[in-house]
Amino acid sequence: MGNLNLTVVPTAIGRESESLLSERRQEVRVDGSKVCGYSLCESIEGEQAVIEQGEVYSLNRSEHGILVLMGSRPRNRQLLELHVPQARWEYAVNLYEVRWTKILPVEPHGNLFLVGCRLLLGASQYWAFNSGVRRFPGLGLRRKQADSHTLVP
Repeated sequence: MGNLNLTVVPTAIGRESESLLSERRQEVRVDGSKVCGYSLCESIEGEQAVIEQGEVYSLNRSEHGILVLMGSRPRNRQLLELHVPQARWEYAVNLYEVRWTKILPVEPHGNLFLVGCRLLLGASQYWAFNSGVRRFPGLGLRRKQADSHTLVP
């Protein structure tokens, strides 16, 4: 993503946010800068629906969470499905719940968002031989309909 000159705008922190900050800082974090495909999911009338797909940049992760940089702002408690590259053709799918977001104004491009997520469902691995990925300007990749993913038990 290059060297970004970021100015962070401080926001008020409520009691609920303070407990989340304390909770998330207790876990050991490991730097893991990777570009990951994502889907933001919603439950509509009991059915899961994907409402947005693209890519995020993972900054670090812990045993139970991950910190990502996104081009759009998800809502708290929204489900985020991440496709994390493991090897050349191998990916792991993880399901996270968005716990908090923080705006990072980036002049003159607008805003990026730091997003803290809690792991809900651990890795399922799959192979992607024809990922159907196209490049677009902006934060990165957009994923077409997945048609060549095979789950690995």
